[in-house]
Amino acid sequence: MDDSRFSSLTPREVECLKGVAQHKRTKDIASDLHLSPKTVDAYIANAVRKLGYTDRDSAVRALMSSSAMVGGFSSSAISGVENEVSTASSSWLERLPWPFPTRGRPTNDLNYPGTIAAILIAASLMVTAVSLYMLAIRMLIERL
Repeated sequence: MDDSRFSSLTPREVECLKGVAQHKRTKDIASDLHLSPKTVDAYIANAVRKLGYTDRDSAVRALMSSSAMVGGFSSSAISGVENEVSTASSSWLERLPWPFPTRGRPTNDLNYPGTIAAILIAASLMVTAVSLYMLAIRMLIERL
């Protein structure tokens, strides 16, 4: 196979194909890369089309066996992806599951009981914060 076709892949397309090679589901690849599953499917479809295949498994096999690839993935593509991923996952808060959609994760990560638990935790934190604020004000008033 002509190795020049692999150079046309974007770092995200390579990373998505890498996820397919690791037998990950689209949802898991999307979570790892902080993308929506539809976006991951689009990257994979674009990569498959660029490589001239009709299914993702054939494209992954070709990518893994290419002589232009190091360890199954080009070093330049991997370095570009690592930079993107390290920037995207720089905050530990971004990796937490949230009961509502966020900019990095367009879908709800929690099931129904998880959402209720998150709401209860948030409510208890709010009550604690308000209580501490009122206590501080009370102490200030007593000093006057």
